[in-house]
Amino acid sequence: MVKTIRLRGNGWSYLKNAIMAALILKILLLLLLTQGLIKFIVFFFVGYDVRRRRLDKSYGKKTSATKVFDTVILLVLAVFVVLLFVSGEMKSLSFTTGLYVGMTLIQVYFHRFSDPLPPEKSPEPPVSPIKMMSYGIQAFPKKPWREILFMAVLFVWGLYKLITEGFR
Repeated sequence: MVKTIRLRGNGWSYLKNAIMAALILKILLLLLLTQGLIKFIVFFFVGYDVRRRRLDKSYGKKTSATKVFDTVILLVLAVFVVLLFVSGEMKSLSFTTGLYVGMTLIQVYFHRFSDPLPPEKSPEPPVSPIKMMSYGIQAFPKKPWREILFMAVLFVWGLYKLITEGFR
């Protein structure tokens, strides 16, 4: 037996908002997961000299190349969480597990870069911890191959789920 739900007034408005929030979130995730996979692929196929020139240009004589991006992406992440809450799709167990796994995965990724950089691959002063890390990642991008593979598998699974069942 199929039950018919009749919504009026605020109930219908809330449902429309939830459906729209879920759709927007799914589209954004589809785009960002695709971009993440492309970034992994490009990272391994663009030569070190090209990556180094881009890095030198981004940092210049600064200690950070991402201050504006960091602020913008923090706001975007807040929007993602709000959209997730509004969509009614928030499941505390899966969200908290994903948060913990993601944060720990990034921590282990960074731990792969514990060896000192040779002088020819080190950045020009001033050198901040994030600048040194950025140069280390560009110099040896294959060190965290396990973590990148893990992330790529999760991204592919996420894209698959979004494409096959996410837009219903």
